[in-house]
Amino acid sequence: MNTPFTLKAGQIWTGAPPRREIRGIDEVGETQVSFHKQTSRRRFLTYQTTTIMGFRKWIQQSQAVSNDGLSAASMHGFSPSREIGQRIQLLRKAAGLSQQDLANMLGVSRTAVGFWETGRPNRISRHVPRIAKIFGISEEVFLNGQSSEKTQMSITKDEENIINLYRALSIDDRLQAIKRMEMLYRRQQ
Repeated sequence: MNTPFTLKAGQIWTGAPPRREIRGIDEVGETQVSFHKQTSRRRFLTYQTTTIMGFRKWIQQSQAVSNDGLSAASMHGFSPSREIGQRIQLLRKAAGLSQQDLANMLGVSRTAVGFWETGRPNRISRHVPRIAKIFGISEEVFLNGQSSEKTQMSITKDEENIINLYRALSIDDRLQAIKRMEMLYRRQQ
């Protein structure tokens, strides 16, 4: 599989010249991304929502780079059907199943499973619930490679204070804070 590529709240994506459009992700849902869009140096002009695939497509088309080091190159060759195909192959092999075994369980031909694994669309959508059930995962995890379930994480009092201060800032000031932290981090490297 490709380098893990996850869109998440707080990421700031900057497109390549000449437009250099900046998009800050506010929230990532099951299938959609809410973001604010900046076209001038200091002002966010619009708040928008698009599909996760739509946002990824923008990343590729604009050759965008994120504040946490991801880029269009991280998605090199990104294709939803190829990504799902790779996931099927990985899950199938981890379960010790052959293509024929999986095909028999689903009531399809071995060729169909082979098509799915190589990223060629072949009416996979109607089989998604059964594939997820066979591998013991949710449909969301099967389709997206991740779950939107909340995970508990403990943080220090200092980290909590930083988060609260960050949330109290305006969007422009948040960008400045992120840039400053990145600069301090690079200085330590």
